[in-house]
Amino acid sequence: MPFGTDPESMEELVTRVREATDKTLIVKLNPIVTDIRVFAEICQKCRADGISLINGLPGMAIDIRIRRSKLGKNVTGGLTGPAIRPFALYMVWQVCKTVDIPVIGIGGISSTEDAIEFLIAGASAVQIGTMNFVNPRIMVEIIDGIRVYLVQNKMGTVSELIGSFS
Repeated sequence: MPFGTDPESMEELVTRVREATDKTLIVKLNPIVTDIRVFAEICQKCRADGISLINGLPGMAIDIRIRRSKLGKNVTGGLTGPAIRPFALYMVWQVCKTVDIPVIGIGGISSTEDAIEFLIAGASAVQIGTMNFVNPRIMVEIIDGIRVYLVQNKMGTVSELIGSFS
């Protein structure tokens, strides 16, 4: 989408949405840009309440027997799950160092350790997507795992964990 990759379009869109509502505005950033920080700064300047990132990355798969897309008529699709986690974590870390509004980390989180990494990198919250299809209890397991981590590391709240990367 043009507004996700063009700074001027994003600024206009976020400004218009902010003017139209006083409800919470969380902008999901497109990871396929030269510098994600530029878009995060625009969101903050335009008074977004938070940012979420990242979305799936473009991908495709070819059936070598018939030399056609494994994804049917669409040809391409989105790459999600654990394969994108290091890239997502990097982008979340970059954005968290750049803006002061909350960031929701998304991308390949499939364990307590993964979620904690995003929190340490600066995310105020995390979102679990693909792993819900693999393990419908993943959210409960991660929440319980974070509680255990906090106790083991003598932390009282998740806030002490957020942005603690050194």
